[in-house]
Amino acid sequence: MYLFKIEVDSSEGALTVILVAENEEQAFQAVDQHVERHYLYPPKLNEVAIVEKKRITSGTAYVMETR
Repeated sequence: MYLFKIEVDSSEGALTVILVAENEEQAFQAVDQHVERHYLYPPKLNEVAIVEKKRITSGTAYVMETR
């Protein structure tokens, strides 16, 4: 299993999605599902890109900067 940091350019602006998946294909499929559940009216996803991928071990994390 891997921890993915995914950046999404959508009609609502930039989004960052952190999720766990077995591979890249499952990660991309999961992004769509999570974004749809987050919004009442799902935005159009213009671009989706994996920024980081880490194997899950004890203590695996991402540091998120606020902009």
